[in-house]
Amino acid sequence: MTQDRLWELLAKKLAGEASVHELEELQDLLRKEPDMHYPMQTITDLWFHQSNQTEDALGAFDRHLARMKDRGIQIESTASQTETGHSDTGTRRKGRIALVTLLLTAVIGGATFFFVKKDAIVPPPTQTMASVNSEVSTRNGSRSKLMLPDGTQVWLNAGSKITYGKDFGNALREVTLVGEAYFDVVKNVEKPFLIHARNVDIKVLGTAFNVKSYPTDKTTETSLIRGSVEVSIKNRPNEKIILKPKEKLVVAVEEAGIGARIKKAVMAQRPVPKVVLDRISYEPVDSTVIETSWVENKLIFRDESFGELARKMERWYGVQFRFEENATEIEQMRLTGTFDGETLQQALRALRITGYFNYRIDKNEVIISK
Repeated sequence: MTQDRLWELLAKKLAGEASVHELEELQDLLRKEPDMHYPMQTITDLWFHQSNQTEDALGAFDRHLARMKDRGIQIESTASQTETGHSDTGTRRKGRIALVTLLLTAVIGGATFFFVKKDAIVPPPTQTMASVNSEVSTRNGSRSKLMLPDGTQVWLNAGSKITYGKDFGNALREVTLVGEAYFDVVKNVEKPFLIHARNVDIKVLGTAFNVKSYPTDKTTETSLIRGSVEVSIKNRPNEKIILKPKEKLVVAVEEAGIGARIKKAVMAQRPVPKVVLDRISYEPVDSTVIETSWVENKLIFRDESFGELARKMERWYGVQFRFEENATEIEQMRLTGTFDGETLQQALRALRITGYFNYRIDKNEVIISK
């Protein structure tokens, strides 16, 4: 029943006919149903990709009403509409909502490849003859949830990809991750769950944890929420690090800026990544785990440079940031805050309160200047 109401409110919002009270109700229901953030966000993305078709359809509906009125055809109205003298407006409003609901149903139907039910939002992707691997990916600006064949649930952050073979679950449960994901692994002591990331391998039996391993980041992070995980660093294959709940392992990646001569000098002896065992962090206001806050649709940043935050915002909002030459100091500015449902414009305006800068948005590029 709650989900039906969510879709109804989303239809009104997309039609531009939702009241302030209904928008507040939508936000309140989403807080109670966090799993619905991902399907509704993706449906909204798909909807706006079809915005031109939607505008044409709504325009056609308006023209249809005008033609009926010109021909003297009476349009049925409810008693309340007749009493207020706004039958045309009321009919048009209901028609707009009905039309958007119909189109939204079509959009949802077209997205069933990604969203089929709450407990298994993303079905196993289809395989082709060209590849024996199954792959699920999310583009920048979107997040998704999927269920692996063994029942393990995976939340994929923006700009991430998970790959697994056709033999998944036969002897081992083995996946490769690029980007960031939160795993809730079904326990099976006979079949360990293995995750291969950029510079670490992670082995678990049944647990919940977060792995962050974007190609452009300088570190790979493994944050354990419950259970236990065994982490092997690829440059230290004989060493195993066992994490306990609320612990985080940070492994530094070889700096990309090392000169060619230095690289040759260490070719025989590969550089050993720096390894830090730390504790996961909590938001003081509501005790949210910062490392997994993105699952709740929150972007939390603590004492980060604007340049570092910009990379996160690129993935979060699906845009590109560019700092002009006169904005070097602004790029190094340290920032702390939380984005919880803010639009890109709202986020940028909030950041300007901390430190003054100018910005302009050109299509999908955000240009920062002094």
